[in-house]
Amino acid sequence: MSKVNHTDTVRETLIAKLTYGEYMPGHTFKLRELLEDEAFQGMSQTPIREALLQLVAKDILIGQRGFSVRVPIPSVEHLTEVRAIRTKLEVMAALQTLDSWTPKDIAQLEKFHQALVKAKSRGDVRNQLKQNALFHMALCRMQEKSYLKTMIQTLWAITGPSVGFLYEAGSPSVFSGTHPHEDILVALKTRNALLLESALIRDLASSGTRIMEVLHKKLSPEALTVQPFKKMELVRDRQRVGRQLQQGE
Repeated sequence: MSKVNHTDTVRETLIAKLTYGEYMPGHTFKLRELLEDEAFQGMSQTPIREALLQLVAKDILIGQRGFSVRVPIPSVEHLTEVRAIRTKLEVMAALQTLDSWTPKDIAQLEKFHQALVKAKSRGDVRNQLKQNALFHMALCRMQEKSYLKTMIQTLWAITGPSVGFLYEAGSPSVFSGTHPHEDILVALKTRNALLLESALIRDLASSGTRIMEVLHKKLSPEALTVQPFKKMELVRDRQRVGRQLQQGE
């Protein structure tokens, strides 16, 4: 039972780190480094390996020969599709709970946005990305588990790393005028569905457009279309069969 719990913990922690943009596209996971991560201290290699395998199976990460796992470098086409799906699902999730927001809930959402603004003023990119993700997670009520929320979480884990491209040269000024988060907060307070939808779409579309521009400039034509790798499970099964043949099992 302990092994299963540790695997779940590692998997959810890795998903959160991907969502917060802590890993850039192309990042290769090394067991030694993960074992030294404060979040995984005291754990063995087994739950970490299993968690990585599960994320490969979900197409969040990709596996290569030799059990190497990395964050995929997205093609423009793939990232455009995933972000479009994520936008539709986030709007759906936000509109579902529009009438249930209390002043206390909205105050918590405001705290995430204010923390984002403060992080931006300090040039704290890592915390800025995290607070932005936390704002969206709270808006979608991710703590209320459902199939819709699981899909949104998976899409965030896929798109989160690419947001880091926008911040390599510092914090970009993406919006002019009122920040979409502020319009979202007004929409929640006034139960304005049209404003909520338009502000959320503007929020996601603006950063998405900038990311696509960076991808076109930053990556070579070869890198813009990543060839899929064989999944780690298949590699491991092949090696297991090979050992069994050698041992005459």
